[in-house]
Amino acid sequence: MITLLATHSLKIKLNAAHTTNALNTMISGRLFTSTDVTPINTIINTNGTSDVILYGAVSSGQQAEIHSISVFNNDTINQVITLEVNNGTSDFSLFVCTLSPNERLEYKDGFRVFATSGAIKQSINQGTNATTNSWTTIVLGGDVTNNNAVANTIQNVTGLQASLLANKTHYFKFVIYYTAAATTTGSRWGVNASAGLATNLSLTSEYSLTTTTTTRNASIQAFDNPILCNATSASTLNNMCIMEGYFKPTANCDFIARFASEVAGSAIVAKAGSVLYIQQLD
Repeated sequence: MITLLATHSLKIKLNAAHTTNALNTMISGRLFTSTDVTPINTIINTNGTSDVILYGAVSSGQQAEIHSISVFNNDTINQVITLEVNNGTSDFSLFVCTLSPNERLEYKDGFRVFATSGAIKQSINQGTNATTNSWTTIVLGGDVTNNNAVANTIQNVTGLQASLLANKTHYFKFVIYYTAAATTTGSRWGVNASAGLATNLSLTSEYSLTTTTTTRNASIQAFDNPILCNATSASTLNNMCIMEGYFKPTANCDFIARFASEVAGSAIVAKAGSVLYIQQLD
């Protein structure tokens, strides 16, 4: 429970402006006066980097008890949020965290951050030891097909992506199950970002070539690389691509897998159930 006395107010602010949508917040509790107790139930949106008062200062002799707070990231980028109490003169931070799109912060007898799956995110901070953040797992919800009329035209694996913060180091691993229209149709697989540069990208990719060999690309340090497809696929039904490495974005971005077909009009299909594992390291 958070108790607000006379002149105290509860506020929220973000570290960056909204890209698409405001963050949705809700608080509940009780207001005590000398003669009555009334419920608190307030719904309000954030306002970019400006402070938003979730609950204003109560009058002298009154007391507000905040029992629960919920903040949902309805924006399309990661947002760093700060909850503050103002004593009438100065702001004091209560809690600071990063919310990815569709994640939420909840307060009820303590602060918790929930991932998009609904599971509680975990982190451990022990003195000067490294910070360990939880994994985020993104599962591709439906098939994505590339059968472009122009061979080697790269496109997004739409839905297999994560929103990343600038200047934060991430470890990632894509595991993509895919099919090919024919074993004589090859493919290529890479990554890209919706903003910023590939200055701090390093990855290794490996994907099907024949039933006994693979195409392996080591130390890739550019978006949409390699630039050419391989010549074949191991199977029409059972192929796999693995891409893993490190990326430190130069701007807030959506980080996404990309792919191309070697043969014009011959489909390479990234299958539902393909997965991206990603972890922010700092």
